[in-house]
Amino acid sequence: MKNHTIKILLIISLAFNIAFLGGGIFRSIKFRKLPPIHERIKNEKVRNFMERKKEIGSPLMRDFHKAKNEFMKALTKPEMDEAEMQILIDELIAKQNAMEREVGNSMIELRQQLSDKEAKEIFGKFQRWMQPPEEKHPEPRRRLKKNN
Repeated sequence: MKNHTIKILLIISLAFNIAFLGGGIFRSIKFRKLPPIHERIKNEKVRNFMERKKEIGSPLMRDFHKAKNEFMKALTKPEMDEAEMQILIDELIAKQNAMEREVGNSMIELRQQLSDKEAKEIFGKFQRWMQPPEEKHPEPRRRLKKNN
């Protein structure tokens, strides 16, 4: 091979190596693991609320998931007993209700600790997160316009 051809291939190889390394660096920066949300929250009262919610809510969440799992197991049985299914549904609803009640009570406690401004900021974010999709986006956005 000519010296000129070898230099061109070397430059092309170097360019691909630089692009490959740059892509790896970009991915490691862009997709770095974020700390849990309760560690990223700046407001100390809200951070304490999130940690407390995690401690209290975990057993309730586990109970709820156990009840839901039992319900799903009962649905897979070849012979379905409707009375048993109703009992499992009632247990599932009771566990979910207990979980929601605890979350609601802890939010009321948090609200009592916050100023009006803090409450508006924090619960306003919660409210926006909880909005149904049709309220967030009343009309579906069209990607392609139809030609009439």
